[in-house]
Formats: sequence, C-alpha cells, structure tokens
Amino acid sequence: MTSGRQRRRVVPDFMAAARLTVPEHINVERTTLVYVAPDAATNGLAPPGSHLVSLLGDGPLSVYECAAHLGLPYCVVRLLVAGLVGGGTLLTRDPPISDLPDIEILELVLSGLRAL
Repeated sequence: MTSGRQRRRVVPDFMAAARLTVPEHINVERTTLVYVAPDAATNGLAPPGSHLVSLLGDGPLSVYECAAHLGLPYCVVRLLVAGLVGGGTLLTRDPPISDLPDIEILELVLSGLRAL
C-alpha cells in the first residue's frame, strides 16, 4: 500500500553531474540533438551517464527528451550532455531548420480566430 507520496531520490539531482568537467566551448540547448559517438568508450561511466547512453541506443533525442526520460531537470541533463560530449562519448548537432510557414496562411488563421 502506498501513502500517496512520491519516492524520493537517494542521490540529489545536482549530484548527477557533479564529477563532470564541462567544457565552456560546447553549446548545448534544449533542442540540441544528442547521439552516441560511434567509437565511444561507455564502460566506466557514472550511472546517470550510462543511463543516458543506453537511452540514446535507439537513436538521437533532444536534450529535453533526454531529461524527460531520465526524470532529471533540464539543467542537470544539459551539464551531463556537455560533459560527455567533452569526453568524446556523445556527439551533438543542431536540429534541422524548418521553413517558416507561409504568411498568408498565418493571416487566414488569425482572421479565423478573430471571427470566433
């Protein structure tokens, strides 16, 4: 029987990235796509890093998606990703830039919303 309380973490969130050296030149944003480097040495990683690497085994995910799957705050996963990119375990790329929607369609939608 549960008391309605959520289970508390044994280790606080900020400790997930505590031992990582985060390079300053690596830019990781919310929509940055993350994937495992082909020649990455994944043994010897701390538990959050190994969970992240196993999560990315199926393909690239954004940093926000990784945070949601891991149950960690975005800022912690951002540091974790940057540290693992600096160590050569992960690679990142910016998401593809999509074309902006046609201005005429946006004006039609806006006029339709005003009519409501």
